[in-house]
Amino acid sequence: MAEDDNKNRPASAVRSTDRQHPNSTTNVSLGLMRPLYTSCSEHHHAGQHQQHQHSQNPPSQAAPRFLRLNELPRMPTSSPVNHRPSPTDSPFLRLPTEIRLQIYALLVLPRKPTDLLPSYEKVHSSTQDYYDYDQKHPTTHQPLTANLTHPTLLIRTIDPIRYIKRYPHLRPTPLRTKYSVRCDRFRSACKSTTYRCVNNPRIEDQLAILRANKQIHAEAAELLYSSYTFDFDTHVEAIIPFFSDLTPFARSCVKSLRFVKRALAYEKEFDRCEWSAALRYLTSSQSGIALKRLQLGIVAGRPGEKGWDRVARYTAQDFQLLRSLGGMEWMQYLLEIQNLQELDVQAVVEHCPPATNSTAMAEYIRFSASVETGFRDFLHGAMVMAVAA
Repeated sequence: MAEDDNKNRPASAVRSTDRQHPNSTTNVSLGLMRPLYTSCSEHHHAGQHQQHQHSQNPPSQAAPRFLRLNELPRMPTSSPVNHRPSPTDSPFLRLPTEIRLQIYALLVLPRKPTDLLPSYEKVHSSTQDYYDYDQKHPTTHQPLTANLTHPTLLIRTIDPIRYIKRYPHLRPTPLRTKYSVRCDRFRSACKSTTYRCVNNPRIEDQLAILRANKQIHAEAAELLYSSYTFDFDTHVEAIIPFFSDLTPFARSCVKSLRFVKRALAYEKEFDRCEWSAALRYLTSSQSGIALKRLQLGIVAGRPGEKGWDRVARYTAQDFQLLRSLGGMEWMQYLLEIQNLQELDVQAVVEHCPPATNSTAMAEYIRFSASVETGFRDFLHGAMVMAVAA
């Protein structure tokens, strides 16, 4: 009965009794037996055959039952890391550099003068300055931003009241750096705000090319930042936040800049601090900015249409002495800008009281009358790189 029961049991339940240890049993489906999908007789004959081979080949000389991983035949595989496409594989990058730059120019530079017109929303300065959006070319009636040879971006400080309405505290704060300005009528209150470009060129849809690869990004970004003139006008407090938000590579590509010195007769202490901080940043080696073209505006006071007719002008030699006098410290920071290729000095004329009011006003009028003569010659000799004959 016991033998019949063993025959009827499945292979996994077949057990054998050890003759030396009658009370112990082992599962014959393990060890040297064939897989369990064969019959019991196949298990028995296969076990005898494997035991016979095991007796002839000692365990030290027996062949391994399984192939080790390093013994498997290896097929030549292509790793995605080793076969990453090279930039030179791109048909676009095989084009001559001159053609690629022309393509970049069609994408990142304005095509029409109307693409650079300021928005209708006015962005007032932190002071009671003139409204500069409607400035015209001296010989034409077109706005200054309509010059496609030197396209200009107007960077202005947002009025703090408009800034709060545009970016309320319930919304996420903008990514631009915030800074504080004097904003009320008497410039006694200090409020937080940020900057804004008031004439964004219509190139937003084309800027996706900067995400193609590193080489295309470097070539297109260099053309982008080196072709525009960044105009801050009298908003010099926006210079440091604006350039701090750019990458070091973008700052190194900037070549042209415009800003305006506020009227010396109405300057406050914080005006002088903003001017010195901005000029120190522009001339610092850590900023990485190497200007080649500077447009400098000087707010000049003129008492009437003919207020400068009988005023003696300062010469370039006079400014060599005036630069060290009190009230002219702002020129020391300006003269730190060296090796310019182009320098344009213009007088931004505003009405002022007559010279008979005070000695300080008389000196200011005389300086204002000399902006485009002696002062321009003085700056050209100190800041513009000499051209070898």
